[in-house]
Amino acid sequence: MTITRHPPTGRGLVAVWLVLAVGLGALLLVAGVAEGPLDDADQARQRPGVLDLAPLPTSAVPVTDSVPRSGRPAVVFFTSSERLDGLCAAVRAGELDADVAIVTPAAGPTCGTAAMVADPAGRLAATYQLRQPDGGGPPVGYAVVDAQRRVRYATLDPTTAEHLFEVRTMLAAL
Repeated sequence: MTITRHPPTGRGLVAVWLVLAVGLGALLLVAGVAEGPLDDADQARQRPGVLDLAPLPTSAVPVTDSVPRSGRPAVVFFTSSERLDGLCAAVRAGELDADVAIVTPAAGPTCGTAAMVADPAGRLAATYQLRQPDGGGPPVGYAVVDAQRRVRYATLDPTTAEHLFEVRTMLAAL
């Protein structure tokens, strides 16, 4: 049995490129629709998974008297009142080896051993390099602080409660 190979024709190549272009366009459309109002307007800065992404590291501003403190890593979560219960449940079950503070726009209930801080103007989020979400309002995300009190990672992440393993990964990388 002999197989005869013919070089691709111009029409065949155009068809292949057209199918690829339509497929990639569909993927871009799906990615754009998946963005929510709490996402970063610059998707490259949301959950990049890289420590010390510019302009970090910066000195961490105290959230409370004990968070952050020298010699121990910390995670500062920023969340809305509507997402607080889910985040508290995740933090309690998440076994984070770090000091934890949760910052909300309004005073909320206690959350286990996490320090709770009200920041109605969003000034703390700005000092931790968290950007305003695409849909406005206070940032929802977190910042990872190393034992030398430097912010090493800060990101908007409206799904932090579901992705707490990412926070543990960042802490392990310090």
